[in-house]
Amino acid sequence: MENLVVIFVGLTTLAIMVQVGVLAGIFASVKKLAFNTERLRMEMEQKIDPAVADFREVLGDAKQVLHNLHTAAENFAGISETVKYQVERVNAVLEDTTDRARDQIARADEVVTDAIEKMEATSAIVQQNVLAPIREVSALIRGVSGGLHFLFAGRKNQVDAVHQDEELFI
Repeated sequence: MENLVVIFVGLTTLAIMVQVGVLAGIFASVKKLAFNTERLRMEMEQKIDPAVADFREVLGDAKQVLHNLHTAAENFAGISETVKYQVERVNAVLEDTTDRARDQIARADEVVTDAIEKMEATSAIVQQNVLAPIREVSALIRGVSGGLHFLFAGRKNQVDAVHQDEELFI
């Protein structure tokens, strides 16, 4: 059994040595990685510092622009409120004017309708009382004129009458 303990101790020693080697390799890799990381950080810092300075300058300008935009927005809000108030006033005036115009148009329509009705009534009265007797007198005069013309004109030749009728037909 003694041989077994020696083999076991030897194997344990060998395992520990392998572990120490692996740990030393990991340590070296980590140290190399830390060195490379530090070098990379320094390079990045050298490259980024000017960009950060520029960014800070741009950020200051952006703050000024934002302040100006905020002031402009406040001015715009005030102007919008004033315009809204003025539009409401104009709208009220337009509504009042429209109502008054509507009333005046209704009154004018009533006056025109009344005038048209009176003209129609007057026309009817003129038709009945003036034109109807004038037509009757005119018809009477035409009748008397036709009768007198018949009496004094005499008879025309029958052939001339037929010839005249043919001319009217053609």
